[in-house]
Amino acid sequence: MATLTETAIGVRKLIKLSLLGLAAFLVLKLGLFMYDTYLKVARPSPAPPATVAFGKLPKMAFPEKLHPELTLRLETPTGGTPNLGDRATVMLMPQSRPSFTALDEGKVTANRLDFRNEPSEITERRYKWESSEFLPSTLEMDIVSGSFTLKRNWQADPTILSNKQLPGKEQTEVETKTWLRQINLGDEGLDQGRIEVSYLTFQSGQYVKAVSLSEADFVQADLFRPNLNELAVLTEEPTRGVVRIIFSGSQEAEKRLVQAEYNYFPVNTAETATYPIKTASQAWRELQTRQGYIAAIGNNPENVISVRRIYLAYFDNTTPQGFLMPIIVFEGDNGFFGYVEAITEQWLESVPASDGFGKPN
Repeated sequence: MATLTETAIGVRKLIKLSLLGLAAFLVLKLGLFMYDTYLKVARPSPAPPATVAFGKLPKMAFPEKLHPELTLRLETPTGGTPNLGDRATVMLMPQSRPSFTALDEGKVTANRLDFRNEPSEITERRYKWESSEFLPSTLEMDIVSGSFTLKRNWQADPTILSNKQLPGKEQTEVETKTWLRQINLGDEGLDQGRIEVSYLTFQSGQYVKAVSLSEADFVQADLFRPNLNELAVLTEEPTRGVVRIIFSGSQEAEKRLVQAEYNYFPVNTAETATYPIKTASQAWRELQTRQGYIAAIGNNPENVISVRRIYLAYFDNTTPQGFLMPIIVFEGDNGFFGYVEAITEQWLESVPASDGFGKPN
């Protein structure tokens, strides 16, 4: 029969063996965990394929713009093109369709803009209103998309230039958003957008930037859509907003706004899909071979451009394109901007986006 001493020795041995076994188990488990982590880092699981939930997308309808032969030089901080990933998000832009009520709805908007006469038809979707109630004025509107351009002939009233009190930046921002709400075109996307303010003079029949505020005759507000998915949203002219308003310094409310352009179309950020995109190097080759769009040459009189930044953005077209789609942007010295469509060719239709009547824009 075992003595108490022998029993105690046996228990101690059992405890030691148990502790050694537990330690070995923990070391093995830690080793397996570290090995699994290494495999995940060294050989990550492939990402699921892009959803391409909208099917094939329409090609972007970039504006046709002539520009001289350019020499493009890649001078990024790394000397090469960045990795932009293999996919980007596309968002739905619900399109209005031609309807029997489109003209009546256009007349309601025109009435809010103080155009109460019957319009004349330019095309089956474009109409023109005229008014001389306050200043000789014209309004041209796409009654399907709702975009419009308003112009007032301020030259008919010389006091607009002689008795001017131009608003400052903050006041201009307030007046811009207040005006949109007054004509029932305020929108959460516009409320959150940024506004760029610049001061203008009028020379040789066109508005030009003033050298200083003291020499300015007008103030211009460009309202841009806010960033989406942390990407900038750029228009066909990078300095032009989806809404552009020119204010005079007149203290008469009816003569305060002398020009307005409205090209804002809502985006359904809840309806999205991901699509494969080109590499930055492929897009660079396309830009060099004139397959992209030169949005702005900038102040580069010798037509030699140094491209400093390459990044993804969204393209905000002045005509509805059905989807808000990504572009690869090449930004260079002195205000140069070049765009290349980001979605790979296999997921693009062979014709540009339709204008709503089944014909390319």
